[in-house]
Amino acid sequence: MARRTTQVLDSIYLMNTVEIFRESIRVILLHPTHFHSISVFLFSPLPVSLFLSHFLLHHFPQIPSSAITITDHLFAQGLPNCPSKTLVHIMVCTPSSVTFSLLGRAATIQAVSDSYNGIQLDGRRLFMRSGLAWIKLLHTRSLELLVILGLFGAMVVGLAVAPKMLYTFGISSVGMGFWGVVGLLGIPFCVMFAHVMVVGNMANVIAVLESECDGLGSLWKAKKLMEGRRQTGLMMALLSNIGLRVVECVFELRICRGICMWEIPVLISMYSSVLVLETVMNVVLYYACKS
Repeated sequence: MARRTTQVLDSIYLMNTVEIFRESIRVILLHPTHFHSISVFLFSPLPVSLFLSHFLLHHFPQIPSSAITITDHLFAQGLPNCPSKTLVHIMVCTPSSVTFSLLGRAATIQAVSDSYNGIQLDGRRLFMRSGLAWIKLLHTRSLELLVILGLFGAMVVGLAVAPKMLYTFGISSVGMGFWGVVGLLGIPFCVMFAHVMVVGNMANVIAVLESECDGLGSLWKAKKLMEGRRQTGLMMALLSNIGLRVVECVFELRICRGICMWEIPVLISMYSSVLVLETVMNVVLYYACKS
């Protein structure tokens, strides 16, 4: 086992997306009990919350308008630009996202690191260490969220300023159309948003594995560490998001057509397994960038 681990760490820098996926599956199959436990006890509350929000939206259509009313009371002007269904998902899923989901990511990162370093995995120690790393992970994710909100804010400002700039250059924004302006600004926005997600995923790994880094330091170090590897990170993020969205769409489809009780735990397990695999792949990418 130690010899195999040394060989992997020596050659891991040569891995592309497919090979990182294979290596991640190998690591998971080496310790299936531990990763399955993380999936069941730490990651499962997030898909449960997400599927619960879909269930509530399907059976109680009045909930979105009620959510908008609540935000109007909490904030002076409300959140008119936020879709009501998205707002319901955020309200239902936020508690599990900032607790169980972060603990699951921390435990998974620690498990992969222990596996590569030849340390025998112990479930109790993993959960204790994930609890200690939770604050650092929460700090890092909070700053990542602030960056994403800043991007959305810049997009809104750009939509307001773009027509005047186009008029200055003699281009009619009316003739170009609103969606043309959105498309003009949307391309750089999507590129920047994707890069923030990739850097944020790497920053989460750094925050857990490197004791001296968290928050802005983790994000900055992740940005430098990802140089030359961003295409691999983007492909990994794309594949994992597709997998999560497929499971979510299957649940929505089954809710509309009538879902059986046995299908719910299967879909929850699938969603949690994708979260575990995504986290393991990010840790493997971290070691590939460090090599």
